[in-house]
Amino acid sequence: MKLGSSKAWAKTLGSGLAQVQHATDKLVVFGFKSLKKAGKTPNKDKTKNKYIKSAKTAGRTTLSFLGTLGDSFYNEYEELKKQE
Repeated sequence: MKLGSSKAWAKTLGSGLAQVQHATDKLVVFGFKSLKKAGKTPNKDKTKNKYIKSAKTAGRTTLSFLGTLGDSFYNEYEELKKQE
């Protein structure tokens, strides 16, 4: 195997891995945005049971928190990548 061909394989493989990383980042960002959106849905719950109502409220609050956390993480991550 020639030296040049192994470098070509390495470049191709590296490029492919970068594409996979980019797609993974996009998917995770989409997931965090979906969590944040799910946490902000209006409370149109007609449940009379106060325990179920509290659990649903806690769930929405948690989803919103995780979505905001993810947005903050990826915003900071993008800024750090720009600095390199």
